[in-house]
Amino acid sequence: MFSYRPDQGVYARGIAFWALTAYAGLAGNRFFYEIQGWDLGFDLGGKVTTHLLADPLPVLGMHLTPALLIGVGVFLALTYLAWRVANHPKLADLLIDTEAEMKKVTWPSFEDSKASSIVVIGCVAFLLAFLWVADTALGWFFSGVVY
Repeated sequence: MFSYRPDQGVYARGIAFWALTAYAGLAGNRFFYEIQGWDLGFDLGGKVTTHLLADPLPVLGMHLTPALLIGVGVFLALTYLAWRVANHPKLADLLIDTEAEMKKVTWPSFEDSKASSIVVIGCVAFLLAFLWVADTALGWFFSGVVY
């Protein structure tokens, strides 16, 4: 799949490629629905239509329209661009190095994560209570001063 250093950074580059391909799919879908509203009627044998073929496509059940062709074209062009980006030497080296560094990370255990989460939730609750008391006290004080 990857032509530049194909045996290194496979996961990081694969995730980057498939994420960009998903965005390409969304862009192609958006182009399809946006262009579908345009009036692209043309003459096929004396009959003005927006379909290129009389029957719908067998698997999709959709008519072949210019909007469908443009949407698929945008998807394919952006997918090719995503593949080129994933194989660009500078970006590929960055993703390869990122994957190598992530393999060196020591992840915390569940007990450490649970203890840290309890400390964070406790600190947030204390800060919330303090700010509520300070806001109420200052509101009471200034309402007495102003009136």
